[in-house]
Amino acid sequence: MTVAEMERALESLGRQLANRGVSADIVMAGGAWMALVLGAREVTKDIDAYLAPPTGPVHQAIHAVAQALGLAEDGLNDGIKGFFFREPPQTLWREFLGLRVYAVSADYMLALKIYAARGSDTADAVTLIRHLGLRSVEEVLALVEQYVPERLLTVRHRYFAEGCLEEAGAS
Repeated sequence: MTVAEMERALESLGRQLANRGVSADIVMAGGAWMALVLGAREVTKDIDAYLAPPTGPVHQAIHAVAQALGLAEDGLNDGIKGFFFREPPQTLWREFLGLRVYAVSADYMLALKIYAARGSDTADAVTLIRHLGLRSVEEVLALVEQYVPERLLTVRHRYFAEGCLEEAGAS
């Protein structure tokens, strides 16, 4: 999805919700956050968002938007909810009729990327490390531990952070 397609999808979601007589709040993260909030990329495969309960009406509206705009069924999804261990710091990014879209903070976004530790997250993590001005693996891991339970962090996360720092030219 391009930036324009994501914005159109969110606006359409808000209209669908308003037409149903409801409003909703979502918290955006992932690639959509990197594109829409940070402006660090032009495309992403989907919009990852945490949906505030009740989620039933939002899921119904998402389905209608996906059909109307020809998006994949998971083009707007709440798969990120499994990565929200604590209430993320967030700010209102944009408000549409029927929908308020909040964005996680940059440090929270980095914590999610380091925790996921997927090769596909490397470029985003490097961008966030540079954006946040982090210089050491200790700084990165201390930030991650603010949001991800320490018991879930392994040596894999340290190695991923070290690799990202090296690529960012910070180590």
